[in-house]
Amino acid sequence: MSFHNQNEFDRTNGRLRKKRKGGESKCSPTDFVYSFFPCIDMFKRYQKSYILGDVIAGFTVAAFNIPHGMANASLAGMPPVIGLYMSFVAPLIYFIFGTSNHLSVPTIAPVCMMVGLSVDSINNLIDEGRALSTNATTGEVIRPSVKTQEEIEDQLIAIAASIGLCSGIFLLALGLLRLGFVGGYFSVSLVRGLTFGVVFHVSTSQLIRIFGLTIEKCVDVGCLIFTWRDIILNISKTNICSLVFGMCAAIVLYVSLFLLEKFKSKLKGVPVPMELILVIGATMISHFANFHDKYGLDVIGDVPTGFRLPSINQITILVDNPSIVGNLISSSIPIALVSFAISLALAKILAQKHNYAIHDSQELVALGFVDTIASFFGCLPSAASPSRTNLQSDVGGKTQIAGLITSGVILVVMVWAGPLMYSCPYTVLGAIIIIALRSFFKQALELPSLYRSAKYDFVCWVLTALFTILINITYGLICGIVLSLFSVLWRSQRPHFFQLGQVVGTNHYRDISSYENIKKIPQTIIFRFNMSLYFANVDRFLSSIKKEISQRHIECGSHSSRNHHSSMNDCVTSSITPKREDDSKLRFLILDGEPLNFIDHSGVIALVTVLQYCKSLEIQFLITCAELETVEKFEREGFVDKIGAEKLFPSVHDAVLYVEHVLANGEEGTHSFLSLN
Repeated sequence: MSFHNQNEFDRTNGRLRKKRKGGESKCSPTDFVYSFFPCIDMFKRYQKSYILGDVIAGFTVAAFNIPHGMANASLAGMPPVIGLYMSFVAPLIYFIFGTSNHLSVPTIAPVCMMVGLSVDSINNLIDEGRALSTNATTGEVIRPSVKTQEEIEDQLIAIAASIGLCSGIFLLALGLLRLGFVGGYFSVSLVRGLTFGVVFHVSTSQLIRIFGLTIEKCVDVGCLIFTWRDIILNISKTNICSLVFGMCAAIVLYVSLFLLEKFKSKLKGVPVPMELILVIGATMISHFANFHDKYGLDVIGDVPTGFRLPSINQITILVDNPSIVGNLISSSIPIALVSFAISLALAKILAQKHNYAIHDSQELVALGFVDTIASFFGCLPSAASPSRTNLQSDVGGKTQIAGLITSGVILVVMVWAGPLMYSCPYTVLGAIIIIALRSFFKQALELPSLYRSAKYDFVCWVLTALFTILINITYGLICGIVLSLFSVLWRSQRPHFFQLGQVVGTNHYRDISSYENIKKIPQTIIFRFNMSLYFANVDRFLSSIKKEISQRHIECGSHSSRNHHSSMNDCVTSSITPKREDDSKLRFLILDGEPLNFIDHSGVIALVTVLQYCKSLEIQFLITCAELETVEKFEREGFVDKIGAEKLFPSVHDAVLYVEHVLANGEEGTHSFLSLN
């Protein structure tokens, strides 16, 4: 059979020279507008058949957003009405900029918990700054005026909104710089381990509410441990009415959801908003039984009607307290990353399910605008809700028109239903949150299978969760990111390498240690390094090649004393040429270049080192299957001139045919055509 080297293969098949990236952008103004405002394209593609599904989905999600929004806002230490503002504003903004057709973007308990802890920490810092000061002239101690409850509440809302503003600006910056790929560094193990740890914080805060305890919030390292200590020390102060009410609400909700799931087929897919029904029922019981006055049951209280006008309080508080900027930024970035990671994962799952595409960077832009604009209405950072996103998909929602309808329904509720929420018990909202977190707790059930299939991911999952639970959420996120990056670096620095052999009777080449029906090519090593070649793994690449060559010399009995004790660098500079002792001596090293989809300057230098090492041992160095971009890299670096263009081959089999030709004829032959049967 005849064969081609890379040059002849390129000439025969008409190699096209790729243009270097650069020059004028091909993106027209129209394309930019369509990509930046996906809602325009959505309107163009909208069909009449979508209307019914979007209307049903919009009303259904709104029914679930009302109780969940109030519960999540209270989780962050905000007035429950803030949750309604979030449920109104976030879908409107995401409708304009988002690329997912199904993402429901109010917020979720883990993100609210992170916001709540950050708000408490920053609020303490502000209060410390306003603590006792001394008049420089008179030496008189100046005590800060006592703030009213309304002023305290306004300050907490302003801090939460400033966190949302910083989070939004951070996400916007990433999106405008087209850095959506950073979402790929949030492994599934990281996200699940982090959310599993966060739900322990969330559940603890809601148990305090269900027990009716008053415990000072802890924001220090190990806050969860100290909080449980305080719960145990204050357990005797439990409000029995709050405990019984909360437990009954949790049991009723859990049993109802279980029965609804069991008889889902009989309901023909019609969702029942049990959380909303529970809130309405509990509010009525609390109101008519007067539990607040009789037993001290903690209720929502006055809820302002209408819509909160936009303000710049989140900016004013930064101007008045510049010392909090550092803490604000360090708190906002983890929150932004967690919300983006969860939202992007959900968007990708739904996009794959419904066969459409999303754009990571545009999702960053969308979430950034949501957080930034919503902050002017006193809202918290947003994130996609897994339960309500799946609900919007399951009940027939087709586009983000469903989000517009959800916002409209929430607006109606805010305008007239505020006074009706006065007697809603906080303990019921706590029960709703705890039951809603059951899916996050179930994530622990995947650990046994994860341990069997991917031990490193198991370690990342467990350590991220433990750091989150035992230290705090920020350290848990840092731990997860470090472990994920370390995993990438470790695997790229220590890739698998092995020798290939020919599958008998075929032109296929496989790992010689994995198959029995494999034959080695005489006097030849076919080497495969299963990773791109760059500065971080060139040492392993060089040492692995030397190991394979040394092992082959030992097997062939031709490993001289000089070769046995030499290093690769020694052989590069050595002028001693080993003599051929028999026909079994290694004469060819074939590098399967198919995995080398990226190679940097250090990688090229490593190949030059291998080439010189092989020349010192009278071994021909051949490279196969290199991608066209890799070949062009070789040409620019001058490596082709060093190795010789005739030593590059388009396939492993072509190189093997070349080896067989040389061994049979004792000389390098010419090649007329490619044979890759």
